[in-house]
Amino acid sequence: MLIARCFVFLSLITFTANAQYTETINSNRPGTSHGAFSIGWNVLQVETGVSRYSLEHKNLNNSKIDGLNFNYLFRYGLLNDKLEVFLEGSVVTRYILDNNYQNNYFTDISETIIGRQTLGFKYLVFDPFKNKKWHGENFYSWKAGRVIKLTDFIPAISVMIGSGFNVDDRIQYNDQFFKIKMPLDPDLLNQNIRRLRNFNFADQVITPFIGIATQNHFKGRWVVVNNFSYELAMKAKNSSSFSPSTSNNNTINYLFTITHNLRNPNWSIFGEFQTFKNGVYSDQLFKFGAAHLISKDIQADLNVGGSLKNTPSLFYLSLGFSKRFDWHIDITDVELKQMKDFKKNQKIQRKAEKDSEKQQRKNDRKGKTILDFFKRGEVSEKKKVRKEIKDLKKESKKLDKETKRQNRIDRKKNK
Repeated sequence: MLIARCFVFLSLITFTANAQYTETINSNRPGTSHGAFSIGWNVLQVETGVSRYSLEHKNLNNSKIDGLNFNYLFRYGLLNDKLEVFLEGSVVTRYILDNNYQNNYFTDISETIIGRQTLGFKYLVFDPFKNKKWHGENFYSWKAGRVIKLTDFIPAISVMIGSGFNVDDRIQYNDQFFKIKMPLDPDLLNQNIRRLRNFNFADQVITPFIGIATQNHFKGRWVVVNNFSYELAMKAKNSSSFSPSTSNNNTINYLFTITHNLRNPNWSIFGEFQTFKNGVYSDQLFKFGAAHLISKDIQADLNVGGSLKNTPSLFYLSLGFSKRFDWHIDITDVELKQMKDFKKNQKIQRKAEKDSEKQQRKNDRKGKTILDFFKRGEVSEKKKVRKEIKDLKKESKKLDKETKRQNRIDRKKNK
């Protein structure tokens, strides 16, 4: 779970306003639950694991699955220290011994498939460590910081939302025996091959979910995480019309994880209980393991787990590795206020520049209109002058004609 040296010292447990980011890696491994706190803004974390597992199902005539599961989780602190986006998935290589047939018929197959991929967001909505009265450091009493207080039972709370996507129909509803339960191909039925037990479930394509994650710290060494989530089972378009409604196959998930840091702060142990329930497959899993902090950005872990029932039975052994890529820049409250003021001033300045450019364009348009007006005025004046000159020429011609006529009259009289 949350393996970090900062949990050892009470002074590091008293988080500041920027409490999301820690000096050491904050991994969800070796468990599978999500802590309430994100990894911090501009931090990328890769958490991987390889599991060797074995399954056997009593109600399917002891059909078996042995496999190798490679799982991965990518986490990134987005926008601020409270928000985290994550992508989770797996690739499975497995050997299947299918005994769910009549007349001692069986099949076996080896295959590699892509497991369900999950894209989600986590956001911290309540952080009790910001309250200095509850979690302030007591410099006068060493013991006061190492006893359980009532305020320790007030958890940090995050909300989670996202969706799973099934890219392969051979694993549905987290059930690796899904295809073994399905009706047979018509060619096998024609050969008089029949199932011992036959089910018919709709294919699950998309699984939107919503959930919450809570986290408590006790005595500087113990961390308790709870996850509650509810998944919707979205029926595939090509599912048969007589398949039962997927509303009964919605999944309820609950995880409880407890982590304890040892005296050597680089080592920790954990225990986890997981239960999930839907109309296709339900189970209760128990997990135990240890983690080692190799450096402030690298963690390795080893864990084992399984179920107590035989429909199916499960046992697995897993080796994990987590790596953090830290580009986080810690920002104090004063720096954050200065940044906000700077951004605000930038916004005001950009608005002023935009208004100035707009006014300039408006003035330019007005200038062009006035210029055009004067140009049109010059043209009109020239036309007027030309008309006057033309009129003068006409008058001059008339005058010349009249003068010539009068001269002719005068010459006649003189004769």
